Amino acid sequence: MTSWHILLGWDVILSLVTPFIVAAVLFLLEKHGPLATALQRPSQLVGPYFTAVAILFGLFTAQLMNDAWQKESAAWQAVRTEDDTLRALIQLARVNGQPVLLPLIKTYAVADAKEDPHSQEARDTTDRAYEALVDNLTHAQTVDGSVRSFELTTAAELRRARDRRLALTDDTTASIKWFTVLILGALTQIAIMLVHTGSRSAVTVSVSLFTVAFAFCLVMVAIFDMPFETVMSTEPGTTLNTTIKTL
Repeated sequence: MTSWHILLGWDVILSLVTPFIVAAVLFLLEKHGPLATALQRPSQLVGPYFTAVAILFGLFTAQLMNDAWQKESAAWQAVRTEDDTLRALIQLARVNGQPVLLPLIKTYAVADAKEDPHSQEARDTTDRAYEALVDNLTHAQTVDGSVRSFELTTAAELRRARDRRLALTDDTTASIKWFTVLILGALTQIAIMLVHTGSRSAVTVSVSLFTVAFAFCLVMVAIFDMPFETVMSTEPGTTLNTTIKTL
């Protein structure tokens, strides 16, 4: 289970606090800023004037949240595929009388489980363990060609699953997406405030309600768009360690 100190990382806290800071600044400017007098006079602006900004924020955020949830699902699928493929290789080695494979599989699994995806040295260690495993499978003399071919196919699927997981980890667009939501949300806050100028209570209520929704969107993006940094920060170690115990 994910601990609270992981979910409440600096990025999540920043996502929660930033919209309220923007709202507080807008309230302060509306009350005491150089444009306070103009902003407190009744305005001829009506709702449709800020609709375009709000729709843009809503559409972008909806698409982004869909991508974030798909990324989280893809991350779990990659981890589970790695685990399932490792279990399949272990079973194949036992059924086909290849005990020499088990230490090699364990070496790879241990390296993969404790691998720091941000460390090239750790990745190289896992790669070497994988190459040693595949080399042994390729030159195995105790099994026929069809079994060897199936084992190599299974090993290739193991590599593809790891590559998919690392590709998700290497995604550098999360911060750009977060910043884009922040900018669009702040613009929508300003638009809502301008529409309700002349009525301080309307400004306070409407901007505050939107700010809560704005903060929620930012927090969800921060959590689910980087799954291996938040909700899956202990993976694939937790899942693979269960399999390693069977060796």
